[in-house]
Amino acid sequence: MLMQKIRSWTSGWVAGAILGVVIITFAVWGINFADQGSEPIVATVNGKDIKLRQYQQAYNNFREQMQKYTGKSLAPGEEELLKKQTLDKLIQDEIVNQASIDHGLQISNATIRKTIRNIEVFNGENGFDPSAYEIGVMQLGMTPAGFEQQLRLELMANQMQGAVTNSTFVSEREAVWLTRITKQTRDLSYVTLSADELKDSIEISDDAIEEYYDKTSRGLSEPEQVKVAYLELSVEKLAEEIEATEEDLLAYYDNNKDKYDVKEQRKVNVIDFKLSPEAEDIEVELANSKAEKIRALIASGVTFTDIAEKHDDGSKPDMLVSEHGYLARGVLPKEVDEEVFSMNEGELSEVKRTDRGLHIFRVEGIKGGAKNTYENVKEKVEKDYKNSEAEYKYFDLADKLVTLTYEHADSLDVAAEEIAIQIQESNYFSRNNATDLFAEPKVLAASFDKEAIKSGQNSEAIELNNNHLVVLQVLEHLSAEKKPLEAVKEQITQILRSEQASKMQQEKGQKILEQLKQGSDLSQVAESFEFEWTQADAVTRDDVSVNRKILRTAFKLGKPAENSFTFGGAEIGNEDYVVVAVSRIGYPDTLLDEDIDKTKAMLLQSKSSDEWSSMVDELVDKASTSINSSNL
Repeated sequence: MLMQKIRSWTSGWVAGAILGVVIITFAVWGINFADQGSEPIVATVNGKDIKLRQYQQAYNNFREQMQKYTGKSLAPGEEELLKKQTLDKLIQDEIVNQASIDHGLQISNATIRKTIRNIEVFNGENGFDPSAYEIGVMQLGMTPAGFEQQLRLELMANQMQGAVTNSTFVSEREAVWLTRITKQTRDLSYVTLSADELKDSIEISDDAIEEYYDKTSRGLSEPEQVKVAYLELSVEKLAEEIEATEEDLLAYYDNNKDKYDVKEQRKVNVIDFKLSPEAEDIEVELANSKAEKIRALIASGVTFTDIAEKHDDGSKPDMLVSEHGYLARGVLPKEVDEEVFSMNEGELSEVKRTDRGLHIFRVEGIKGGAKNTYENVKEKVEKDYKNSEAEYKYFDLADKLVTLTYEHADSLDVAAEEIAIQIQESNYFSRNNATDLFAEPKVLAASFDKEAIKSGQNSEAIELNNNHLVVLQVLEHLSAEKKPLEAVKEQITQILRSEQASKMQQEKGQKILEQLKQGSDLSQVAESFEFEWTQADAVTRDDVSVNRKILRTAFKLGKPAENSFTFGGAEIGNEDYVVVAVSRIGYPDTLLDEDIDKTKAMLLQSKSSDEWSSMVDELVDKASTSINSSNL
């Protein structure tokens, strides 16, 4: 299962879609454009080198993503497959980038700027934040210039992919034909031969149980388990222990005012009534009357949401209810903007006329500006202060923890005493039932490291996210051990009964099919084998009233001759067996346009994907690529 996930995640140009944003290539594959000097080369693509550090970053980041997703370490075979797929992906990306350049594709600087501004992680409360952009790019191990160059290549590749996929065409005839196939119905009879009906009547000998026990370990063994002692250090836990006086918080606030001071903003709900500046007096009077009635409702306690639901049903384009977030000055129409920023929180305006119509608005909240006071942000100041103090403490203690657990590798005691943190102990856990901290891939891997188990020494410091450090020592190790026969005898008995019952029902099903195909009547066969057919007419491929395996079996069968049947059989699950007889295939008299359109869209997507994959495969085949396996 995991091997299949690796293949699916790392195949094709859009493999990076794990994170679902345009910068995912950087985040997952860790591309670094810093000068790498004479660093070892792992591959050369049409004369362009892929460096070892680039490959290592890609592999480590992708491996971490997979371990977080699966919650367990990769097996050796999976590690090897992932290494190969990582290098293949880097080579493919480089080939596509080169092809984009060769085809003369270009992305303007304006497009690059617009794309960066639309990346959410680079935005603050008021939109794009240059400092967030610089920090984000730095965390990716890149310079802004390198980031923008890689983004340009990514967009050029997308542009080339669009040029290929947009040329794909699906004819109306294709779409109609496939829609008819999709909407096909079938009349069928079926019988499910249940293994449960036979299990209780099957006797299993002691010799059969012992033979199974001697040959099989799977499911009959206790898994490998460990019990560990560990020291855990994190900014989050240290912050909980920090005590903050009012003086401390005030001083921190004064020293970091820029962090808390924001321009004055207002949260506003608005109702706009459409009215032309040249409207006749009668139109103005009618609109104003309506607006005053709506205002009276709001003043009486009716919410803007209620107004939107009850009075703005989409059929009245002359009235629009808007619930805005916090807005800075200058966003609303000038006349409205001036009044909004002169009102108090909770205040409801009178009906106001502008060139755009009539307006009613209420200030729901105010922040920033005059609201930039210590009291209004005290809770955040306290949290930030504690985190700041905890970070100073963390880095000092983390350095000591790493040093002391290394110098005194056979014990956690010295480090625990020196930095005043408590040694904790886990319960026994296996790879499959580890939870919380021990389910972290790095912690899980260190807990079952063979050398750590053998030596009993401290692990290396394990760095987790968000300033979180763990050092552990394996206290006890229980090897995977087969349970005693007596403890699993009943389990083996049930397994063998299920196997025999399933085999018997499958053999019975084959005999039923044999007689049916020889021309025996359905009712005669049912009487002979003592069962009743279940009839299901005009079933579709996605009919919820019939088992999915029965449907798949029925829709694989050929068209029956007139007054005849086609027959098939299949296992259901791991035990039961089904026999299916199809008597008629039907097609809809008419097709809905929306169904044809859906089919056309599905075909177009499939063809586009195939076209792009074929082009990439062709580029890869034509490329001059050499791999330096010795450097991997």
